[in-house]
Amino acid sequence: MNLLFLKHADTILREPRVSLCLEEPDEDQEDWCYGSKADQGFEHKYYCGACERLMRDPVQTECGHRFCQECHRALLKESVICPTCLRDNGIVENGPCATLEKGKHRLSCEHRLRKCPFSVLGCTEMVSGPGLQQHKLSCIQQHLDHVLQALRQGLAKPEHSLTAVQGDPGGDRLPGDREEVQHELRLRVQTFENIVTVLNREVADTSNTLMAQERKLKEQEMMTAQLRSKIQQHEKSICLKDLVIADLQLRLDALEHTSYDGTLVWPISDFTRKLQDAIDGTTPSIFSPPFFTSHSGYMLCLRLYLNGDGVGAKTHLSLFLVIMKGRYDAILEWPFSRKVTFRLLDQSARRQHTVTAFRPDVGSASFHRPVQAMNVASGCPEFLPLTQLHANWHSYVTDDVMFIKASVDT
Repeated sequence: MNLLFLKHADTILREPRVSLCLEEPDEDQEDWCYGSKADQGFEHKYYCGACERLMRDPVQTECGHRFCQECHRALLKESVICPTCLRDNGIVENGPCATLEKGKHRLSCEHRLRKCPFSVLGCTEMVSGPGLQQHKLSCIQQHLDHVLQALRQGLAKPEHSLTAVQGDPGGDRLPGDREEVQHELRLRVQTFENIVTVLNREVADTSNTLMAQERKLKEQEMMTAQLRSKIQQHEKSICLKDLVIADLQLRLDALEHTSYDGTLVWPISDFTRKLQDAIDGTTPSIFSPPFFTSHSGYMLCLRLYLNGDGVGAKTHLSLFLVIMKGRYDAILEWPFSRKVTFRLLDQSARRQHTVTAFRPDVGSASFHRPVQAMNVASGCPEFLPLTQLHANWHSYVTDDVMFIKASVDT
């Protein structure tokens, strides 16, 4: 809705001095317009929006409505909102305009402009009834600033407070009656005290809410710290369990390949790479899984030098028997004197295995009861010539796997 002027609309709402349209024009108004309201022979656009008679010296406003020139002047003089806009927006009740003239509608209309409750402290906003609550919520900071400013100015001083509580930028003078001024001042001070009380209550509620949130935050931080501690404990437990599982897996693998009848069949996978590592000197020898002559017998393993060792270095495969320290060594016969047979298994259909056997030298420390984890290896340094291995490569190595079998007389 467009305004025709800049003066405050609340002045009109409080002091209804001019009717927006008159039932009976006075003598002066007869000169403003033509005819009477009963003369209805023209289109509606030719009638004044204020007096509702044929316009005389028409004037069109910014909002697009038309009035008599004198009616327009009267509207500007009395600071009235465009009555046509009021009717178009449903603010004025249907019926005779005399109702508006008497002020009944303006006093009850929910859209009439009201001063902000903080106007006594300097807020100059004029808001309609439905927008008052929204104005209070959106202007809390400005209202607090007005309160602080009023506190600084010292509302308790009569000379200063009269101007402070008036809140009128136009500087309207106070009534001359001293008692009336004092009464108004008391009312304004009481309003101010009520506002401060409300603000104090809101501040207290906000403070309590903030303290409750801080307590909740501390509780959450403590709970988070406890959960982190539990997570760390669980991580440690998981690591320990992983170690136990790995150890059990090693033991399971060992049990799967362990023999207790004095016989070991040793599959050597990835043979080509391991042979090259032995030639390069990266890994000269490899060990087989342990095997036993019985559940309470000797603990043994094989050691293979793929590029030879000792007298067979770089010319032969060297295969040795290693006696390991076992759980039942104390009840076994020493030195170890049982016959040992080595076989390089031929994987072709010919089955022409390479076989070598020997009896331990009981005078050698290699066959005495172990003191360390294992004794020095002893056996066949010239187990198989490398030339023979390469000549019969497809017989001894299939799918890059070689098989060696060791047997101990039990």
